[in-house]
Amino acid sequence: MEEKEVSGDELQLQLEPVTAENLKTVRTLVASIFPVSYSDKFYQECLENDLVGVIVKNGEAIAIVAVKPENFESGLVLYIRSFGVHPRYRESGIGSFLMNFVEQKCKSLNLVNAMLHVQTSNKKAIKFYKNRGFIITSTVPKYYQRCEPPDAYIMWKSIL
Repeated sequence: MEEKEVSGDELQLQLEPVTAENLKTVRTLVASIFPVSYSDKFYQECLENDLVGVIVKNGEAIAIVAVKPENFESGLVLYIRSFGVHPRYRESGIGSFLMNFVEQKCKSLNLVNAMLHVQTSNKKAIKFYKNRGFIITSTVPKYYQRCEPPDAYIMWKSIL
């Protein structure tokens, strides 16, 4: 994966692939920022995958983005499987940097739309996505297991 630099609040960081060496810290990050558990299969699919990037600072994963082409009702889209920034590093431009990665992957795969699920109560994430052109298209009742509320919005963005 091509390494990229991002700066925000004096941060000089790189988007790196998930590797066997950083997998443990990636798992720790994911467990700390998401209300759901990801399967071992998810992590195996992340390894050395150019559709997944992680930002590591001082040996600690602080942000992750994982995308995958998926078939949905309207055809093939780029599905954002995981997108998160450690709370200490939010509001520093990292989320926007990760979203640029999503848009670049969408374009390189010749896909027109990106989509994601977000918990209906996650107001900050919903605002972040709306500010970047995503719209809520529907609600999926009981999408999340072992989460309150269990409902998710589906959000879409056209990448042209």
